[in-house]
Amino acid sequence: MTTDQLQQVLFNHIKTILPPHVSVVDEVAELLGISNDSAYRRIRGEKPLTLDESYKLAGHFKISLDQLFLLRKDAFIFTGRTTNNSDFKYEDWLQSVVQHLQYFLSFQPCHLYYLAKEIPFYYYFLVPEIAAFKSYFFMKSILYYEDWKGKRFSVEDDYSNYKEIFQKISHLFSALPSTEIWSIENITSTLHQIEFYRVTGALKSNEDALILLDKFLIMIDHLEKQAEYGVKLKEGQLPSTSKAPFRMFANELIMGDNVQLMQLGQKYMTAINHSIINFITTTDEAFNLYMKKTLDNLAQKSTLISEVNEKERLMFFNRLRDKVSQAKKQIIY
Repeated sequence: MTTDQLQQVLFNHIKTILPPHVSVVDEVAELLGISNDSAYRRIRGEKPLTLDESYKLAGHFKISLDQLFLLRKDAFIFTGRTTNNSDFKYEDWLQSVVQHLQYFLSFQPCHLYYLAKEIPFYYYFLVPEIAAFKSYFFMKSILYYEDWKGKRFSVEDDYSNYKEIFQKISHLFSALPSTEIWSIENITSTLHQIEFYRVTGALKSNEDALILLDKFLIMIDHLEKQAEYGVKLKEGQLPSTSKAPFRMFANELIMGDNVQLMQLGQKYMTAINHSIINFITTTDEAFNLYMKKTLDNLAQKSTLISEVNEKERLMFFNRLRDKVSQAKKQIIY
């Protein structure tokens, strides 16, 4: 590649790192101590970066230049942050979900492909009680917040400070067209979490567990309605008013890994889940094309249960309900 092309690759990568509300021009100008006009000219390739400027950009944005410029042919560039940083807050993670969904929706066309190992986490925010419980789980058992070690959970607890952002995530996700590949086991981990917290006393009462399971059934009903009509829905939304297509596949042979592939205009971005709550992302063209081909192949080997195949759809969702019913029986009897 020429120097101009290398510089363009660098700035294109920086754009993928920055949150959608942050201006790359302002960020570069401030970092390099130059005017916005000078930053524009560097971003457009009209003025070459100095070695010192490249060093500052790479250091600030934690970019490996040898991988970025494909000096190693077997390397792919992923970016992300982990939740073990001392300044990390769960509220920040929720806000980052909002920002990423807004970023995805800013592209036309946009589409999310999701290979689910569990319920795609965006759906948790559809039901406030489920969202509150999963937030409790994250803060207590994944993030290990000191203040949450001895805390117990109840659906009657006050989570009103999270209500607005829960709803915002749910509404944004309902506007995002998606293709999801599910397994019947996707709900198992959350059911186990409810039961584990019940028997260990982390839930304040058995009634809390039963209410959570009933709310789980509401989520399943919502998903089934989406699948029946082939569109994404907000809570209580009529299918005729939705403009976001929804395709749902059931696969009995493969457990997914929560990988997400986002179509952003004419390009793709892959997000790979790690350490429960974290994701790393790449815009590497070769990797994303391989991921798209893989997901297309998996879809072909799965059963489409949205809009068509009513019998298979009913069987799938009834099996999900049976799992919840079995979980309720453990409590009642």
